[in-house]
Amino acid sequence: MGLSKTVGQASDKNICMIFCKGQPIGQVQPEGILYPEYFDVLVNWRTPVSVAALYVLMVVLLNPKQGKVSRVVAADSAAKGDNKKQQELSSSSPAMTALVFVHNAILCVYSAWTFYGMFFAWKKAFATHTFMEAVCDSDNTFWDSLGYYSYYFYLSKYYEIVDTIIILLKGRRSSLLQTYHHAGAIFTMYMGFNYRAHPIWIFTTFNSFIHTIMYAYYAATSVGLKPPGKKYLTSMQITQFWTGTALAFWYEIGSPKGCFTNPGSRFAIWTVLAYVFPLIYLFTSFASKMYGNRVKAAAAAKATSQQKKVL
Repeated sequence: MGLSKTVGQASDKNICMIFCKGQPIGQVQPEGILYPEYFDVLVNWRTPVSVAALYVLMVVLLNPKQGKVSRVVAADSAAKGDNKKQQELSSSSPAMTALVFVHNAILCVYSAWTFYGMFFAWKKAFATHTFMEAVCDSDNTFWDSLGYYSYYFYLSKYYEIVDTIIILLKGRRSSLLQTYHHAGAIFTMYMGFNYRAHPIWIFTTFNSFIHTIMYAYYAATSVGLKPPGKKYLTSMQITQFWTGTALAFWYEIGSPKGCFTNPGSRFAIWTVLAYVFPLIYLFTSFASKMYGNRVKAAAAAKATSQQKKVL
């Protein structure tokens, strides 16, 4: 997958000073991508900015004030004796169930394909370079593969908006975590690809691995299966964010001289880091609220059961 064909120039030079900082105007199109005739439009800065803004506007306008709840939330509510929440349980028609299953299966397969490709890209890099040469991509050979997979990774963030569309169709609310996560992912992954920021391998590799497991789990639950370990998925997501953040900081301030010098790439990674910190906070708050309540409910139920046995 060699790199070829420099394309796409932004017409507004003032705005491009923000989005093209430290980088020659235009992107490099990876070889072998599908529908290369749309590459110009998809990598123009107006596309991620416009789509992210329209996505947020959609959520603001369509988000119900009092949304229905999922089966997981309903189960927590039942454990606490909140029957009102049970009555607000969202339901799915056979067509909706099929849509949800296929959507999650597509993202599971895509994520597995991405992780598979990145794994062998790293294997090839380590076979022909020293560890530090590969990590720093000193001769830009790793970008040959990374550019290809990160382009599709960037595009996948548009498709992931379907997650929110499904939530809204079910009458449930899109949380701040959901909305911030999807809107920010579109923009930050565009920045990483646009500036050829080599450290986005961190997010492309780790996130594709987590998403393979996560979307397999969601596909299973959509058809009534109950695989264990959802709380561990959230823990894995938070762990990948902290690990990725640490590695990104190493590239910025701790890597050897000459390892990461492209100012445009640095600008992109700082943008990603600015996005990730609030995301970690929102994920941590979600985990605390969701699974902390479950632990308290389980403890209360256990205490009640023990009291009944004593009586």
